[in-house]
Amino acid sequence: MAFVSRGFMTVTVALALTACSSTTGEDAAPAASGPLKIGSILPHTAYAGAGEGLVSAVDLAVADINDAGGVNGGKVEVKQVDSTDNNDTASQAVDQLVTWGSNVVIGAYGSGMSGAIIGKITDSGAVQVSGSNTSSSLTGINKLYFRTAPTDALEAAKLADLAVQDGHGTAAIIAQNDAWGQAFQKSLVDSLDAAGVDVVAQQQFNTTDTDYSAQIDAVVAAKPESVFLLAYASYAGSMIESLVGTHGFTSKNVYLSNSTLGEYTIKPALLTGLRGFLAGPDPQVEADFETRLKAANGGLKSFAYAASTYDAVVVSALAAIAAKSNDGKAIAARMTEVSGGVAGATKCTTFKECAGLLGQGKAIDYDGLSGGLAFNAQNDVTETAYQLYAYGADGKYAVAQ
Repeated sequence: MAFVSRGFMTVTVALALTACSSTTGEDAAPAASGPLKIGSILPHTAYAGAGEGLVSAVDLAVADINDAGGVNGGKVEVKQVDSTDNNDTASQAVDQLVTWGSNVVIGAYGSGMSGAIIGKITDSGAVQVSGSNTSSSLTGINKLYFRTAPTDALEAAKLADLAVQDGHGTAAIIAQNDAWGQAFQKSLVDSLDAAGVDVVAQQQFNTTDTDYSAQIDAVVAAKPESVFLLAYASYAGSMIESLVGTHGFTSKNVYLSNSTLGEYTIKPALLTGLRGFLAGPDPQVEADFETRLKAANGGLKSFAYAASTYDAVVVSALAAIAAKSNDGKAIAARMTEVSGGVAGATKCTTFKECAGLLGQGKAIDYDGLSGGLAFNAQNDVTETAYQLYAYGADGKYAVAQ
């Protein structure tokens, strides 16, 4: 993927701290003695390779942690299992991580899948941290669940602002019919309404569908000035072909969600100029990180959420050091503290630097590859930097110029 280091748009967003109430299982807990065990439940064989960057990010983070001395006197152990794109298969894969004794579980990739498996993970006493869940439906769901990716409410506001900047007064939405798509759709409708954009059509599709003509026809019939696709890239190709190639919509009025930005096999000309936001690092930081990932896996093509997944591993390890324990519940109790929850804490940007400060008895504020984290009372991040991306003539997306 090519990156442009000039002319990019960065927006930093802060959320107010809010209280939460949630429950979690209290019966079992992985042993605090022995090595810190980090498991991951991520897609190795689904979503057209979109999960491979996250899998590599977990491996890289663990390697960096162990190269810096490990956690609580021992090397971190890692076990990664394939979630596929099926919740039942993912649930069976989680059983492997629970049996292995995971203290931390990274994942799942999709918000809907996390909602389906979170109880099994947290009832074991492990803390779950996702680097890619954005659905606001997960906010406050469990005190042992955290995420280093921002909620879709923040992205929805940015998309609505972009449509207004482009001069649009009406909009249509095509959304994935799952927990992620439904929550994102609601947030986007709210943001468009607040921005004065009239939503004239809303259509949903099931991930088992293969024909989206009914949804496209309904949107076209409403004659919107803008169309928003809230769909994983693995489903959106034919929608883009129809909207742009058949019905004459252009890059000036079709907008993509974070998960719609991906690799496509359709004609590059149909993608050229299409835009969407990704939360993530400064382009140069991202480019350097991708170079490291590709050094380990040269076949990687998708890097969305890789940086935030790397941060999910690192912040969990730092919380374990702060807790002086590898127990999942003890780790969860220190996640907010090490991410910026202590006034006057020293900012640090790498595991080695942060672990050194903790070893000196100092409070830390970990600002990772994806920027500041600062978990709130509902375990959502409150400091988020967004970059606007656009597809070029080669069919690849990069930071917009």
